[in-house]
Amino acid sequence: MTVATPPHLEDRAAVASEVARLRAAGGHIAPVRWQGHPAWLKLAVPQAPAWRYQLLAGMARLLGQPAMQPVRPHGGNHGLRVEAARIRALCAAGLRTPELFDTGADWLLLSDLGQRTLEPLIRHAASGERLAYWQRGADYLLQAHRASQYLSQAFSRNFVWSPEAGLGAIDFEDDALTAMSLADAQVRDWLLYLFSTAAYFAEHVPSLCAALDAALANERPAVRAGVRLALRRTAWLRHLRRLPSRLMRRDVAKTRWFGELARHCAMR
Repeated sequence: MTVATPPHLEDRAAVASEVARLRAAGGHIAPVRWQGHPAWLKLAVPQAPAWRYQLLAGMARLLGQPAMQPVRPHGGNHGLRVEAARIRALCAAGLRTPELFDTGADWLLLSDLGQRTLEPLIRHAASGERLAYWQRGADYLLQAHRASQYLSQAFSRNFVWSPEAGLGAIDFEDDALTAMSLADAQVRDWLLYLFSTAAYFAEHVPSLCAALDAALANERPAVRAGVRLALRRTAWLRHLRRLPSRLMRRDVAKTRWFGELARHCAMR
């Protein structure tokens, strides 16, 4: 199979032409080369319908957990401005994020951090190495939180690993502070990271819980308490293990193992 060569863009006129081509093809993100560097061209997309977030919002209220409040991504040009602002703030705090090569009214041109995301690295790692990869994501969260920052979409699939440059993060299309406090946004980071990784420690739940305890010892008391409270209130999710195997799809399995981790950590 022939892999298409990313278009080479040297100036804003070339970017505008590629934006028009991509939009006509119905796309919103594509790899390109910007003045010799691998990059991504990202276009504005419509805002997601509000109804998709109403059920999650009701669950957050029921559990008394503002950190679980869904954050509706901004669409259109405003969404691109949000992402650009979040990237600049995290970069200023010393965190590895895509570089903003250039911006337009309805597009962003971002540097490429690499192809190796943290989720498959954790999933396919030997059992003795899995926790070390998990710790890299935890360290990134701690670095962001010490700088009074947050990610909002801290799923392991949004962390990109490079042996030369270390760990970076991508996907900043929403801003958690539009829906919650900074402390809750940082609690949310931990919950999303745990949700996206707990299933890969099914045979090592106590080890993951111990690593989480060690990481939270370096958090602000409000964040540490918020994570622990959220885990206590979501331990019941472990009962999803009783579902028939035909219903145990990936997100359901991840939720079940998040509940198993929550129960074990709550018991500690």
